[in-house]
Amino acid sequence: MTTWEPPAPALSVRQVLALDRVLAGEPEVVAGAGRLDRPVRWVHVAEAADVGVMLSGGEMVLTTGVLLAGDEDKQTEYVRSMHRAEASAVVLGLGRAFPAPPEAMRRAAERCQLPLVVLHRPFPFAQLTEEVQSRLVRSKFAAVSLSEAVRTELTALITTGAPLQRLLDEVARHSACPVVVANLAHRVLGTAGERPAVDDVLRDWERVARQAGGSEGGGWIRAELGGRGERWGRIVLCGY
Repeated sequence: MTTWEPPAPALSVRQVLALDRVLAGEPEVVAGAGRLDRPVRWVHVAEAADVGVMLSGGEMVLTTGVLLAGDEDKQTEYVRSMHRAEASAVVLGLGRAFPAPPEAMRRAAERCQLPLVVLHRPFPFAQLTEEVQSRLVRSKFAAVSLSEAVRTELTALITTGAPLQRLLDEVARHSACPVVVANLAHRVLGTAGERPAVDDVLRDWERVARQAGGSEGGGWIRAELGGRGERWGRIVLCGY
């Protein structure tokens, strides 16, 4: 059976903007308002115009734009580079460099659908990075702790020879969704979870299982099952 690893935790741009420390800076979304649910994997303070090449995706970039002032071409290319780097958002602190939201950056961000946020009040960027980073670390620790707790419980059941149904019941309890074990021909070998929800999944199981194939999506998580080098089926967590 494949080993599940907790996903990298993230806050959304919207959640970051709702933090008390950020609200104190009077944030205003001036472009990309439809993409505020993008995940923020990390927060990066950067003034360099070519910072995009140093990003790996999912960063919220904080800047005063001091190196972009007075050059609309640089401002436009800066936003485009953030878009190419898959940054989650750009936060611009208004002040000496930009007393008002720069129109060139706003237009470019709107075309790229990259959230561009301006802060109307002076704001120590260090406070924002500390707040977000600490939340992400705590979330990651909680995910790892839960993963280890589940792993320990299931391992204990396996070593004591618990029947398959007991194992599935535990998986369903932790995942809070229907669980199905099926063979390679999609024949159901066992289920667990609340009966009405399981019945909904099984109502057209074979067609849905074949249509879904082996890919993840729609909230379903699959793991292959096998033994002695041979794959014999899969377990499916039918989330929503």
